[in-house]
Amino acid sequence: MHSNQDTAAQHDAIREAIGGLIACPIDVGKQGIRVLDSGTGDGTDITDIKFPKSSHASSISFRIQSITSAWPGEWTKSFDLVHQRLVLGACGSFPFPEAVKNLAALVKPGGWIELIEPDQTCGIGDGQAMRDFITLVTCVFEHMGGNVRYAYNIKRWLQEAGMIDIEERSIPLFLGTSIPDQDLARRTARSTADAMLPLLKYLEMKGCPPPLQQNALDTLSERLHAELLSQGGFYPLRVIYGRAPPDL
Repeated sequence: MHSNQDTAAQHDAIREAIGGLIACPIDVGKQGIRVLDSGTGDGTDITDIKFPKSSHASSISFRIQSITSAWPGEWTKSFDLVHQRLVLGACGSFPFPEAVKNLAALVKPGGWIELIEPDQTCGIGDGQAMRDFITLVTCVFEHMGGNVRYAYNIKRWLQEAGMIDIEERSIPLFLGTSIPDQDLARRTARSTADAMLPLLKYLEMKGCPPPLQQNALDTLSERLHAELLSQGGFYPLRVIYGRAPPDL
């Protein structure tokens, strides 16, 4: 599991990459705006958005909810913005298009949905440890019955869910010393390396054939941490957002 520190490092790096927290053209300063941040963790995302003071922390609530389970019926068509980041891959064997459709059903007419997911590709200048990381992620996804490049299908799934004005952007997420800010460089190097641990645990628990030599797997977290501190890394994201048709 990621710690709150890991989540905060990821949050700050993505904010730098996108140039903010929300890419879709919604006015978050509007009074009475209602937002669902699916997979919010400790709430860093939602509390860092510049909402009007009258609609800030006192009106934020948390709920334990699986994206593979039915959402509360009273939430249907009730949110101005449905936001989810780096969560869809946790669907496992649950159909990804259905998870997207269920999220889209929560958007009120004229409201927005925004999903951010990884490309699962490397940059040209990435080192061997970063490439081994992508190999490991691919192996885990395939064992779970999924397609590691699922992010490329999200635009179509939103269209099938009835969304309009859909936009898709590729965002370069830099890690480690590829980030000028030394503190954020250090934090992203640590959090990215630590993200290997649950993937390695999954392989061990499921008895999956190892995608790399055993020594390469055993040292992956350590090697990735050192590589990101010495030469940095590149981990592109896809940002896809769309709007629910307004009531006529």
